[in-house]
Amino acid sequence: MNEEQLFKQIILVRQATLKQLEGVTEAQADEQPEGFKNTIRWNIGHIYVVQNSLLAKFGGKPVATPSRYIELFAPGTKPADWEGDIPSLDELKQELEEQPVKLKEVLSGQLDDEAAQPFLSLPTVGEILNFTIYHEGVHTGTVKALKDKAAK
Repeated sequence: MNEEQLFKQIILVRQATLKQLEGVTEAQADEQPEGFKNTIRWNIGHIYVVQNSLLAKFGGKPVATPSRYIELFAPGTKPADWEGDIPSLDELKQELEEQPVKLKEVLSGQLDDEAAQPFLSLPTVGEILNFTIYHEGVHTGTVKALKDKAAK
């Protein structure tokens, strides 16, 4: 897959994620039905944080993530532990909308670069970026399941 195709795929997947958020209220974003480890708000924040963090930490690229987002949405975090200011659904949607463009600006021409450290044996920045598409799909599926549960 060439660079342009990869960025098109990222946009396609992100549009699908954002589509799942249509009609979701702030209250629905924080519902955590029995059997689910997190909420819609956590899942979408997590998608954003993990995509940036993998490229920064393992890819070695200057992809910044607000420290507050890392505290809230990094792997191992959960809404039950949240304190203080939590980003609104609109704020998270805006970050998700802007992220693909920002990543393309930062990463263009560098996808074949060797990763600063391999992630799951993925040796290049592009392969790590490609993995984030799978990761997003998993969490978008969870968002859909949470949304469907809230509609019942």
